[in-house]
Amino acid sequence: MSGEHLISDEETRRFAEGFLSDSPWMGDHEWERIVIGPNAEYHADFNGVFPEDSELLAGQQWSWRVSFSDPGGKRLSLNHATVLKGIDRIVYGEAKGAEGYRYLHIQQWFTEPTPERQKLQLSTADHSLMCQRALYDKIVFPVEDSPFGEKLDFFEEQRANTEAPEGDTAS
Repeated sequence: MSGEHLISDEETRRFAEGFLSDSPWMGDHEWERIVIGPNAEYHADFNGVFPEDSELLAGQQWSWRVSFSDPGGKRLSLNHATVLKGIDRIVYGEAKGAEGYRYLHIQQWFTEPTPERQKLQLSTADHSLMCQRALYDKIVFPVEDSPFGEKLDFFEEQRANTEAPEGDTAS
């Protein structure tokens, strides 16, 4: 198989950056350079750090990894392979209805020839969808840019009635 349609390391890093910039609830971002490919783990020292002077073997290359904490304090990480896994779940998954409709944008982007695809800009909402599918295999956190217009708020009526009652002088 030719590698001309491969999604680049640079593209997946941009998606992770977009996801984290649009997800203020994910804290303590820590970016690092890593080596990927066959037996890449042997380049890491005892602390898991890849020395900058590592001599890469055939099939190995430099890549990235970002670690962060989710709102529950769980330490998570994304890298090139995990973001690709999220894209794979969106493109080849069996999402139906509203969820499937939301993915059409990413699915069309995926099918574009590489030179065209690399010129197209996905939104940070698309980045979030890909990364959430990679991390959780579902959408856990809100994603802006709904294709259905305003975000549905089942509690809108209650929010409108949160004004202080008459006679309440508390400040």
